[in-house]
Amino acid sequence: MRITEQQRAVFQDWLRQKVEHHSCPLCQSNHWTIGDELMMIPADDPLDEAAAPTPAMAQVICENCGHVHLFDVRRIAAWHGEDAPRSLYM
Repeated sequence: MRITEQQRAVFQDWLRQKVEHHSCPLCQSNHWTIGDELMMIPADDPLDEAAAPTPAMAQVICENCGHVHLFDVRRIAAWHGEDAPRSLYM
């Protein structure tokens, strides 16, 4: 599922609040980008798929080596509504 501009803005704001300066654990770069897609994580047990919602994960990708961090959007309070700033500085 493609991340919307509003979701991207909310995620950027949340990242600024929670993870101010973070180096890549593989290459130590400080240059990150937010992925264009939300990753949907399937349920472990196919019989439980109807009972539990599939978590969506937003991606933060190292621009140098491609290492990916995944963040569960259910933990981002403003994910479903409020406006957030549009620029990202990490």
